[in-house]
Amino acid sequence: SAAVLGSSAATIEDKTRGLGQQWAKLYRGIAATPWSDHHTRHKFRPGDGTAQKIQEYMAKRRLMDVTDPDTDKPYGSDPSGTYTPRMDGKAKMNGELMDYGVFDCPWEKSLDPDYPAMCLPYQQILSPFPDAVLPTAEVFKVPGGLVGDFATRDASFVMPDGSTMECSDEIERLTGARCAAGNAALGHGAICEGFVEGCTFSKPGTRKCDSDKCKAWHKKTRCTGSECTSGYEEARVPYPETYPGNNGGAFTPQRDAHEASKCSKSDSALQWLKCGIPCAVDFPMEVGDLLWQGVTVIIFMGISLVIGVFTYFKVKGDSSNYFVSGRNLPTWILVATLGMQCLDASASLGNLDLAYKNQFWDGAALPLGLALSLIMMGVFFAKPMNDMNLLTLPDAFARFYGEGAEVACSLVTLVSFTFLLAGNLVGCGKIVSFLFGMDQYIGIMISTAVIWAYASSGGLMSVTYTDLVHGVIGWSGFIIATAWIQNNMPNHAAVSASFPVGDQTVYAEGVADADGYDPVPNAIFFNWVTVIVLAFGNCMALDFHARCYSAMNGIAARRGCILAGILAGSIGIMNTFNASTTRALYGPSSPHAEFVANSCSATITVIGCFGGAAADPSLNKTCNAVPLPGVPTCGEWKPDPYANLKMLTCSKPECHFFADFDGSGGYAAGTEDYFPMNAFLGGWYLLGIVAASMSTAAGAIVAMGTVFSHNLLRKTGKISETNLLPFARASTLLFSIIAGLIAMTRPNETGYFLIVAFDCVFASGVVPLFALVYWKGIKPEAGFLSLVTGAVVRIVLEFVLPKDGLLLWAGSFALSFGPGIEDPEMFDEAIMFGKLAEVCPQEALLDMTGLDSLVSPAVSLVVLVLVQLLPIKGWGGKWFTPVPQVDAHADEKREVVIVP
Repeated sequence: SAAVLGSSAATIEDKTRGLGQQWAKLYRGIAATPWSDHHTRHKFRPGDGTAQKIQEYMAKRRLMDVTDPDTDKPYGSDPSGTYTPRMDGKAKMNGELMDYGVFDCPWEKSLDPDYPAMCLPYQQILSPFPDAVLPTAEVFKVPGGLVGDFATRDASFVMPDGSTMECSDEIERLTGARCAAGNAALGHGAICEGFVEGCTFSKPGTRKCDSDKCKAWHKKTRCTGSECTSGYEEARVPYPETYPGNNGGAFTPQRDAHEASKCSKSDSALQWLKCGIPCAVDFPMEVGDLLWQGVTVIIFMGISLVIGVFTYFKVKGDSSNYFVSGRNLPTWILVATLGMQCLDASASLGNLDLAYKNQFWDGAALPLGLALSLIMMGVFFAKPMNDMNLLTLPDAFARFYGEGAEVACSLVTLVSFTFLLAGNLVGCGKIVSFLFGMDQYIGIMISTAVIWAYASSGGLMSVTYTDLVHGVIGWSGFIIATAWIQNNMPNHAAVSASFPVGDQTVYAEGVADADGYDPVPNAIFFNWVTVIVLAFGNCMALDFHARCYSAMNGIAARRGCILAGILAGSIGIMNTFNASTTRALYGPSSPHAEFVANSCSATITVIGCFGGAAADPSLNKTCNAVPLPGVPTCGEWKPDPYANLKMLTCSKPECHFFADFDGSGGYAAGTEDYFPMNAFLGGWYLLGIVAASMSTAAGAIVAMGTVFSHNLLRKTGKISETNLLPFARASTLLFSIIAGLIAMTRPNETGYFLIVAFDCVFASGVVPLFALVYWKGIKPEAGFLSLVTGAVVRIVLEFVLPKDGLLLWAGSFALSFGPGIEDPEMFDEAIMFGKLAEVCPQEALLDMTGLDSLVSPAVSLVVLVLVQLLPIKGWGGKWFTPVPQVDAHADEKREVVIVP
């Protein structure tokens, strides 16, 4: 077709002059500096009438309503029926007056003037004009209609601003064109370098395109000759069966379906050329710049190790000192040690990660649930359990339900705390590996070794001593650094191309409305389940109980729990606000944003640019911005798993660029500035996270060693008081290794393992725990069956309920993404004719995670009540006969103690 275009250049120019008046009407006089070959090309320009279909879809939206501020009619309404943006960029979004006139297209002269819409730097699409309006095959003498040919554009091609194009084999492989324009305004090339490996908002199962809609487009885009829709016989792009395609960034399908469903750093290679989104800016800090912070963290961990070794000699071989720290802890120490156990890596770093990726309540649910659990411990369990003079939680189950329930409780809590330990090893290891630029698995290994060494040395005594140090350093770091961040850095994204109404934190709607984050889905059901699971499940926490048993009396235990819950919860929720700062600086509207280019979404609303405002030259703008629903490409944002650590450590002057065009970001309109982090406070904050991680991890290690040796190994008859302590210390190594290996399976998911940990015990142990304290005369069989049934039901439901890994169930926007729209016919249907919702194959997501967490304890309760009330004969025997209290200082000597 290049030869045809070249030989008929004069004819084309003559014909296009004849359409001048028609084009002027269609384009509304939007001016564009012509490229040297513009006469051989024809592309869609806004205002042709068909784009009004976009607005028709917009009207169906529940919240993202766009109207003209003067007439209150759909934005762009015009007597001629065309979809014409206002030249002043004003609009009413969801009833609120907005002014997008400030938006511009800084790389306007690098664009093909035939297609300035969306400020896209590269387009190769068929003419969207109906053949009756503009018969391109006849007018331009191109068989099948004018497509546009980039073959003549090489390194010598000069753009209107005088720059040349970038040409390479890679550009040709990815786009089909040999040359393309980079971004001269920002100084990056045509092909983007990616930094984020995985995807957050899609999983391999949700990336499949196998619905009827997909199959129809699979067939259409693979047509040949007369099989194709008239006018679309050439330049077809086969629609992929999955995305992102994992084909080095190219949109062409990957043959291996399994490989195609994997995300990679190359997903964003075409986010500039296909989406008009500038390439992501690299993190400006080098490993050497972070060395002093890394050394500080290692020194801090070393001090904790020294304290642990010191307490080894304080234990003096006494298991009571090792397991319950001598049972003499006052309230103020309990507040510190319980609070540090509560505010762990998940409630600090995991909290930030979840709130950054999603919204405030996704992160705040963690410290809120944990804080409620400590308050519940204080109200319901701290005093009565302390008065029982217990060594471990399974001892209580043995005291009331027999050794069968003791063993079952031990196994369930050991599984639970293995996951809790894994989550905290992820948090600590992630920081170590980030600061030293090492492999994340090495960071987890180093953290595991150090935490095990100091925890196993002195047991609960070493943990208690270090908790005091950790509490002073950690909590003060969180409070002071958070105050500085919130007063000196942006705390939400302003109005931008990604956020037409800004990105201020959503509070009330996020708690009560599944569509409160329109157009982003809200995992509202799972967030509420998280709060419930953590609040009730942590009542079975071995470390919480160990500290209650170590209190000088029940009153001190109760006060310690309640005060620690209030204090740690307040600090944890306050900490969540820092995620909004990270989202503003590393979110989808930031210079660091990366997207899966080969993905579409019909629900996401963005601000699009529609050429120069030639009708009013005084505006001196080239954008004519207007909110548009849906994107044919770059639908899925790829959050950076290290964004929060980058926010806390980026202290160079060129760190954290932030723009507030209209004042919606909390700064003066037109603000463009850098907001580097205070290096000292950032390092202090990191020490707080490390302290939280080490404290909880050490407590988990001690608790598991205690339960394993005291409640399980003792039943072999080979363990006595004389050798209990060595076996307890040795067993901690086993669980540390197992937890470290589990942590390596998800080295970036800091909050995940916390929820898994207490989901286990919430399902099985909470109901019989309440019963043994508050149901006088509870049957051993009732408690045992309640515990086992809850665990079995939870395991079964894990595999029976539908789960796709995205935790979304309710809401209008719980939808998957579809493969990017690249085929000419699909693009015309989706964008030019306003049918993006019909073309982009988004499917409803269904993940019932959380339902199993609620059903299991409900079944456990039903079983307990039925067995207790029905005339079922007791089973008796060793396993179902309550065990009287054991004197901790007598070798296997038992004595009956009346339980208050």
